[in-house]
Amino acid sequence: MTDSARTRPGRRRLTPEARREQLLDCALTVFAERGLGRAGHGSIAEAAGVSVPTVFHYFPTREALVDAVLERVEAFFLRLADDIYAEDGPLHERLVAHGHAFLEAARTHPAYIRVWLDWSTAIREHVWPRYLDFQERLVELVGAAIDQGRTRGEVSTRIVSASTARLFVGNAHMAAVMMFAPESELDLQEHVRHAVRTLLSGP
Repeated sequence: MTDSARTRPGRRRLTPEARREQLLDCALTVFAERGLGRAGHGSIAEAAGVSVPTVFHYFPTREALVDAVLERVEAFFLRLADDIYAEDGPLHERLVAHGHAFLEAARTHPAYIRVWLDWSTAIREHVWPRYLDFQERLVELVGAAIDQGRTRGEVSTRIVSASTARLFVGNAHMAAVMMFAPESELDLQEHVRHAVRTLLSGP
C-alpha cells in the first residue's frame, strides 16, 4: 500500500436521514432545472454522485420522488408565511413583509421559486390537487390576517377576506414571473407595495 493510499481519507458514510436529505437537495436543483415532467431517478443519481438503485431505495417510484420534492417546496413557503403572520403588527406592514420575504426567498433559494412556478401550471392528475390544497392553505393564512385587520379597523368592512387573500396569493405568481425578467429589485419591491395598497383600498 502506498503512503498516499494509507493517508487518503475515506468517503464519509451518511446516515439514512442525511442521505435522504442530500438526495432531496439534488432533486430540488434538478427539478428546478429540468421541470417536474422531465427529472427522474437517473438525473438525481448523477447529480448526487450515487447509483440509481440508491435513489430508488429512498424514493421507490417517480411519484414518491415528486411528492417529496413538492412537500419540501410546500413546507418552505408555508413556513415563510407562518413566520410573517405569527408576528403582530399592522396588516399593511405584514402583507408587505410577506411579499418582500417572497422576493428575498427568490434571491436566496431560486430553486424553490422555479419548482413552484412549474408546479403552478402542472395541471396533471397527480400534482394538481396537491397544488390547489397548498394554495388554499396560503389563502387561509392571508385571509386570517385580513380578518384580524378588519377587526382592528385597519381596512374597510367591505373588504372580502377570502377574495382579497386569493388576489394577494395570485399576485405572487406575477411577481415570480417578474423575477426572471430584467426588472430591478427596487421595481419588484414597489410592485409589492402597490399591490398591497390596491388590494386594501376596497371596492
